[in-house]
Amino acid sequence: MRLLLMHFHWHIYLYLLAFFVILFAMFIFRDFIYTYRVAIGRVMFTISLLQQILLYSWYYFETKFDLKQALPLHICRISTIMGMFYLVTENQMIMQVLFYFGLFAYFSFFMPSRINKIYHISGLSYFLNHVITILIPYFSYFTTGWLPSFRGLILSLVAFVIYWLVALVVNRSTDGNYFYMKYRPLPILYKVNFSTYAVGNFVFTSLLFLLGYGIFNYFA
Repeated sequence: MRLLLMHFHWHIYLYLLAFFVILFAMFIFRDFIYTYRVAIGRVMFTISLLQQILLYSWYYFETKFDLKQALPLHICRISTIMGMFYLVTENQMIMQVLFYFGLFAYFSFFMPSRINKIYHISGLSYFLNHVITILIPYFSYFTTGWLPSFRGLILSLVAFVIYWLVALVVNRSTDGNYFYMKYRPLPILYKVNFSTYAVGNFVFTSLLFLLGYGIFNYFA
């Protein structure tokens, strides 16, 4: 049991180390990023596209595209699609929703749930997905001066309610785990009834969005 715990910690720490190295490098080389923003944007889009191909190919060959886990209905998967759309269009409202939805990616690193090792196809896909989701708002800030807005926060809350309801319907239809409604991220949450858990989702998300809005604008 102790060996398994140490092994678990080892690959989670590797994810965190790699993430912070990349994030730190973005701040160090922010002038370089601005100068070569078009090329870097294309690289980020290409990596995102390859990650999508990698992820859904694995689901097809490994699970025959099992609908209870293979649909693009985890919030970070939706964020990846929005990120690709933003990198092509530079749509500012998409960037707003991407930023707020992408805040969940931070928690996915610190509270990973059912994640494979980084050298596993799904583990590598998980890492690329979450890193790029987190980095695109910084890329947008460095290259265009973009900042999260309160209007964007409200829009993102409305989008989250719609997303949550869709995930709920799909989960009940497929026995899925989208937005971790079935396999919850913390053991203590299994003791909470679903109605309370649902309310907690919306309260936590509202506070998370407010916190992300405040912190990003304070340090910008």
